[in-house]
Amino acid sequence: MCGIAGIFSFKSREPVNRGLVERMTASLNHRGPDGEGFYFSNDQTLGFGHRRLAIIDLATGDQPMCNEDGTVWITFNGEIYNYRELRGQLKARGHRFKTASDTEVIIHAYEEWGNTCATKFNGIFAFAIWDEKERSLYLARDHYGVKPLYYCENGRTLSFASEMKAILCDRNIPRTLDYDALHFCLTFRHTPSPWTLFKSIRKLPPSSYMVVDADGVHVSCYWNQAPVIDRHKKEEEWVEELVEAYPEAVHRQMVSDTPIGLSLSGGVDSNTLLALMSQHQNHVHTFTIGFEGSADRDDEVSVAGEAAREYDADFTSRRVSETDYVAFMNSYLWHLEEPVGNESAAAYYFVAKLAREKVKVLLSGQGADEPFAGYGRHLAAQYLPYLGWLPSGFVRAIGGLIRPFFRHESPGRLIDRLSQADEIHQFLSTYSITTRDMRIRLFNPDFVVQSSPYVLSDYVRSQLARAPLGSPLEKMAYIDARTSLSDNLLLCGDKMAMAAGVEMRVPFLDLEVMRVAERIPGDFKVRDFQNKVVHKKACERWLPQHIVHRRKIGFNEAMGVWMGQNLDRLLTDLTSSPDSVTRTMLNPEYVKQLQQEHNSGKHDHQRILFLLLSIETWRKVFA
Repeated sequence: MCGIAGIFSFKSREPVNRGLVERMTASLNHRGPDGEGFYFSNDQTLGFGHRRLAIIDLATGDQPMCNEDGTVWITFNGEIYNYRELRGQLKARGHRFKTASDTEVIIHAYEEWGNTCATKFNGIFAFAIWDEKERSLYLARDHYGVKPLYYCENGRTLSFASEMKAILCDRNIPRTLDYDALHFCLTFRHTPSPWTLFKSIRKLPPSSYMVVDADGVHVSCYWNQAPVIDRHKKEEEWVEELVEAYPEAVHRQMVSDTPIGLSLSGGVDSNTLLALMSQHQNHVHTFTIGFEGSADRDDEVSVAGEAAREYDADFTSRRVSETDYVAFMNSYLWHLEEPVGNESAAAYYFVAKLAREKVKVLLSGQGADEPFAGYGRHLAAQYLPYLGWLPSGFVRAIGGLIRPFFRHESPGRLIDRLSQADEIHQFLSTYSITTRDMRIRLFNPDFVVQSSPYVLSDYVRSQLARAPLGSPLEKMAYIDARTSLSDNLLLCGDKMAMAAGVEMRVPFLDLEVMRVAERIPGDFKVRDFQNKVVHKKACERWLPQHIVHRRKIGFNEAMGVWMGQNLDRLLTDLTSSPDSVTRTMLNPEYVKQLQQEHNSGKHDHQRILFLLLSIETWRKVFA
């Protein structure tokens, strides 16, 4: 709902630069067009800034906000969906409230429970709390990382913000590229927390908190226990639990003192949200984007329009062209700040821009595919172990023979996955959009020297160590929901929506929903080569089967065409610059080969080419 920023001189005890805090806050105007506020501590070593998008308690919810005696101050971005229940608990413990906001609930929760207060919240949040008595700064980010939180510390001073551009208002902060982070990005399509492409800036990971005081900076995880898969319940019992959880989550996340809308597609997830929202609101505002260049059978606009008419919803749509996309690229990366190989990410902005004319809050169907196994990689995780008896040398030999006959990248990744003997490299192959051979050809020698050779496998090893005991599918669903989702789709959703001054909410990631979803065995999620089985069975309570089981409509067809036209020319122009990432760290001739193979139709390199376009545009915008 907002943008937050601040600086704390935790070691030097020098006064913070007021002008810098003001500039940092001003850079976040798009996140909070309804007002701004500042707070500076008594000794001037701490400064908070806040930009407000007013959604709850429009009259008295301004920030930064403090407790009764002014010793605890907060700057907060997000929504706490269970704040009314917590307010009741805190009042029973003697806390007094002067506003009706969820912000004040966080303050009193911190007073009551200290550094464990974040465990009490069901919501999307990133906040900073200044404790004047303790002279400490406490920062926290929500369980699944819906809201972003960046920081930079140099041993004396810590600066933080909702977006990196605010931190970069300080010209003394170096913009040195992190080679390991670029290695991650070119492998996974995103940069996982805590890394960013800037070596000096980090992301507070999801479900983490930070304490900053005279002793330094300490990051901890407040919610790291892996769920225990419950193998005793029948499928029908899980369906009933989801049928109970979904309506409650939607109703909980519709809390707002301003109108709420829905980002509507033709898929089962957003259609389920429409059905549930319609139980609480007449004429739900829905918004849909289509893409010029897609085939008629992939017309998202017409399919979503039919669903809107079925529920008597207000329907607004538009089609985005390649020209729209090219014109938006610089602004897209300025708002996104982290190159992500998600070709549809910019579409979230166009949806939010449509919505901003009528609403400030959008519900989104994001977040259902990860915990409920909605992707092709989840099918592979479920069924490829049955082929584990095949010798890896045999798989590689066969792969070398058949790979040239496949245009798309997926068969190549599948072969790489089968040829790996250990679990770590099997997962690494599954998550990579580039094969090891491609990366060897893509990176120049200097890049190879600068980046750790073990950074990828070490990261995957750390993620598997957190995962629950269970099948490869169950581990993958956990990792998807807890890590990769926040730094890819959720990052794109938040940044693009907030670029238009709209808050995105994700009911399928509601804590109460996820407490059910993460305990469901994988065999109930993938069966008979079908994805999201138990989820779809629950959705059948509100939707007809032909909608529940409709083929997913994607963005790939349009982007595949565009990457061979104007976007390809834009990539060529950017990579021709002497200081481009391609010319300084990669192999320009191999990049040119990828472009030629894609344009000729020999191979589909859409994803890596769009990622390279995003990286080069990012370099141009933030250089």
